[in-house]
Amino acid sequence: MKKGLDLGGMIDTAIAPKDTGIPQRGATKRQVKPERRSDQMSIRMTPSTRARIEALADAAGVPIAEILERAIAAYRQ
Repeated sequence: MKKGLDLGGMIDTAIAPKDTGIPQRGATKRQVKPERRSDQMSIRMTPSTRARIEALADAAGVPIAEILERAIAAYRQ
């Protein structure tokens, strides 16, 4: 009876293969999904907060969503 090969000692799953610049068979690049601008979100806030956001949007000439996006970006930094 023939013995099978024991590949357990030959394969180290803890290390990643070296990048040779040549794509391996079956390897595909992960496609980045484009950001959708049509997503919606509901936010509860006091009427006075909404009035301040609307005033900022009117003064800047941009939609309310743009003001909120700017605030989130500033908060992230």
